Amino acid sequence: MEPISEKFVEKTWQEVAGFSTNRAIKEMQKMGKNQPDLLAFLMALIEDMDPEVRELAIYIAFVVYRIFEGSQNKIKKITSKEIIDCYEYNEDLIGKLEGADEKFIDRIARIQISKQPYVMKYVVEALMESSEEGDDVVLTDEDSGFLFLLLKTLVDLLDKKTY
Repeated sequence: MEPISEKFVEKTWQEVAGFSTNRAIKEMQKMGKNQPDLLAFLMALIEDMDPEVRELAIYIAFVVYRIFEGSQNKIKKITSKEIIDCYEYNEDLIGKLEGADEKFIDRIARIQISKQPYVMKYVVEALMESSEEGDDVVLTDEDSGFLFLLLKTLVDLLDKKTY
């Protein structure tokens, strides 16, 4: 899939931010109907996190889903096996980066994130913003790293399954 433009990413997250609670619930139910395995995976992995961190993860994941859904393309159903394979690949990749030198990490980051750079930029900014703002959700380094892995997996899967 072609990279989604920064303008479209920004337009979509602003649109989602304006949803009423009822509309957000209906749209999440639609996401669950269209991608049940993906939503189940997300919910299972965040169930032990603090409620505010769970809400943030669900919100960012929903925005990411809406970005791909709104790109005027179709999203094929994502299977549990595809989700697990992608998650394990990303987990292994991030594990290999621990202790690596900075130039190597930068090169890997450019290669890995380049498929949807503006979607990943949104994810990183949303995670960092919530950590820096005083009144928002405070994420530990562990929470930030885990949510990044989870959301990168979501972006990778949606990129691969959108046509």
